[in-house]
Amino acid sequence: MKTRVPTNQFSERRLDKATKHVTNLWFPINPSILEEIRERFRNGAFDDRIEALLEALKKDFALFTFIVKELMPIASNERVPRDVTNNPAELLRWAGPTRIKNIIFDDQILPSNHVFNSIEPFQADRLRETAIIASTAEVLSEKHNLDPETGFCRGVIREIGLNLIAWNYPSLYSRVVKNLTPNRSLDEELTSELGFSPSLLAMRVLRPDVDAQKSDDAFEQTWATYDQLCEVGEALARAENPATYPSAENDWRLASAYLEKTVGNQGIDLIKNRAMEHSREYQRSLVSSFQPLEDFNPAVKVEHFKQQQTALKNRYLQHCSPEVQNALKDLYADMTGKDTLGQVLERLFRGIIPEAGFTGGCVFVVDPASFALMPRTVFGTVRLRALEQITLRRGRSGMNEPRLGALAVQSGYESDSAATALSCSQPVIERPEDDNNAAFTGMYGSLGESRRIGVLYLELPEGADVASDAQSLGTFKAMRQALSDALRLD
Repeated sequence: MKTRVPTNQFSERRLDKATKHVTNLWFPINPSILEEIRERFRNGAFDDRIEALLEALKKDFALFTFIVKELMPIASNERVPRDVTNNPAELLRWAGPTRIKNIIFDDQILPSNHVFNSIEPFQADRLRETAIIASTAEVLSEKHNLDPETGFCRGVIREIGLNLIAWNYPSLYSRVVKNLTPNRSLDEELTSELGFSPSLLAMRVLRPDVDAQKSDDAFEQTWATYDQLCEVGEALARAENPATYPSAENDWRLASAYLEKTVGNQGIDLIKNRAMEHSREYQRSLVSSFQPLEDFNPAVKVEHFKQQQTALKNRYLQHCSPEVQNALKDLYADMTGKDTLGQVLERLFRGIIPEAGFTGGCVFVVDPASFALMPRTVFGTVRLRALEQITLRRGRSGMNEPRLGALAVQSGYESDSAATALSCSQPVIERPEDDNNAAFTGMYGSLGESRRIGVLYLELPEGADVASDAQSLGTFKAMRQALSDALRLD
């Protein structure tokens, strides 16, 4: 009969097993950085220059954290005070170039299990987030008259648990990252899956001689101020990746408020420049997987993602070809980004609508003064109708002018499909009896729901790249919805 292991004892065993696993494997060191540092040691570049060595180590988070881990027991054996051993920057300064050199040149202890260039996108994101977090803590430490090196080091050390999990439990980590929800953080989900938190794993890896369950307070409280700065960086890193982190919008709101209060409007640029500096070697060595930090801009990323989500709410998107769907998603992403409304409309009228198979069209806009539909924007070649003013008059329903309810028409035609479409919830289809134009179909759809401001008219030739009438109508509706969203019509 098996003895049931108490939950806390079971978790402790899992933590012990994980600690041995990740300690042996670590995460990959950039071989070019390792060789560069070794060469500089050979040339005497670090003789009595610990700050220069510290700057070199900051280029590689795996090497940096591994050296901190290796120095911990050495410092403990030499009875170095805890205020030094708990502070990675001070620990490295205490160690000096000689002790660090002994580790750098010892191939027997340096981790070599992971191939640096064989990296998954989520692992590259981990390195990128670490650069953002550590750089934020460094910049903000300067602004608070704290030691910027300690801020940077603290930021890297705080991420060691997540980095070790990302490389040594890759399937679990990638699955959790892909399925995050607004109500649960990455740390919470990983803790639920593993039975211990990433921070607890980090504490056990760095201080195996200390009871992990009791080490949190002793290890963390001393650095509460630096941790607050790191948390700002963590919020920025999540805001930079809204497709992964559901909390991104709220993270950006909190982080930007803190930066505005403490640094001013130049805060993001300062952090971006510092993060670019610290991640330059990753970008150079991992060209295909490491997203450059030149485009670091959480505000734009959050807004673009929101617009892309709006695109997904365009329920007619599914009727479009894959190429048109992608073009519309990009358009939505730029609706409140760098592109002006004029640029967005130009892309829609001159690029996406023709790509969807429509050869021409016009936007008719209601002119309240003359109570008429006026042809305002014409694109492509319009064959089926004259583009002229369509005078409207109120119908018998007596509905007020803003809703433009039951409408009749006064024009050269007995009736006009544009005016009919203005008062209809569904598009109006017009197929001419004229043999010269029989190969074309005209489609009309009103713009706006609570207040209709006009009509979109498009012409589709026979044989256009649409599989059926239902698909062509769905594609038309997708174009109309995109135009309405660009104009922010309710």
